[in-house]
Formats: sequence, structure tokens, C-alpha cells
Amino acid sequence: MNQKKNADYELVKSLKKGDLFAFDKLYSKYSKKLYYFAKGYLGSKEDAEGLVQQVFLLIWSKRKELKEDFSFNAFIFTVTYNAIRKYFRKKARQKKYIDKFLEDYDGQYNKTVADIEYHNLQELAKIEVEKLSEKRKLIFELSRNEGLSNVEISKRLDISKKTVENQIHSALKFLREQFEKETLLTLLLYWLFIF
Repeated sequence: MNQKKNADYELVKSLKKGDLFAFDKLYSKYSKKLYYFAKGYLGSKEDAEGLVQQVFLLIWSKRKELKEDFSFNAFIFTVTYNAIRKYFRKKARQKKYIDKFLEDYDGQYNKTVADIEYHNLQELAKIEVEKLSEKRKLIFELSRNEGLSNVEISKRLDISKKTVENQIHSALKFLREQFEKETLLTLLLYWLFIF
């Protein structure tokens, strides 16, 4: 083994035995280099400092597994690079979960708002339908609530198809006039669900 090539040989050998002085020497020698290396990737001073701390904690916890004849320099930069990759994978997972939460929350929020608007609209429509004459109201409800065709309504009520069409037309005209004061969203929902 070339001692010049592996300048940290004695320090690593001592570190493996739990020598804090050797650990401190390695920390002093590499922490600043690792900090700038990590900061170049992470962009954040605090994140880079935290990552360097994690790397040295890992080195200390795995000290007995270190090999004395390897390049500690290459090893610690590889460990740091892997920690940076892990950092970004974690951030990507967090972003994915946050995006999913926001998507679900936003979807739930919008669904709730739409449900409230729809139920309000139904109540408003019921109030306005009650203002129709009995015959017009019956024809409108058979058409919209029971889904009967104009021909089916004319047969059931024993009236002409033209009378049914006129009554439905008049009911819709009346309801349109009542809903002209409502918001655009309410009108849109009204057209989607009632007409």
C-alpha cells in the first residue's frame, strides 16, 4: 500500500478503534470540503451543514466497518454524494405527497363548493317551481323530475302534445326570468342540471 496515496491510513486505523481524536482530525480535514461540495448541489447553507453532520455521524456509527487501505477521501465524497442523492429523493417524495394532498384537498374543496351550490340551486328551483300554476307545475315536474317525454305526458294527462310543449316552454321562460338575478355559477349549474 502506498502511504502517500492513503494519507489518512493511521487516522482511519485509530478511528476504527473508537479514537475521538482521529475522528476530530478527519472532521477538521474534510468537513469544509464536504460542506462546499454539498452546498453546490443543495444550494442551502443550512441543508449542506446538516448533510455534512449526517455524513460524519454515519462515519462514526460505521467506523468498525471502514477499510484501512482504501482512499478515505474518495470514500467520504462518495458517502456525501449518496447522501445528497438520498436528500433529493426524499424531497421528491415529499413534494409528491404534498402535491397529492393539495390535489385531493383542492378537489374535495371544489366538490364541496359545487355540492353546496347544487343543493342551494335545487332549493331555489323548488321555491320557484311552486309559483307555477298547478297544471304547468305538474307538466314541468313530469318532464324534469320523472323524465317523461312530451308524448308520454300528453297521454298521461290526456292533453295535446302541443299543450305540453307550450306549458314546458312557459315554465322554463318563467324560471329563466327568476334566475337572471343569480350569479354566473348558479346560472351555469341551473342550465346543466335543470334545463
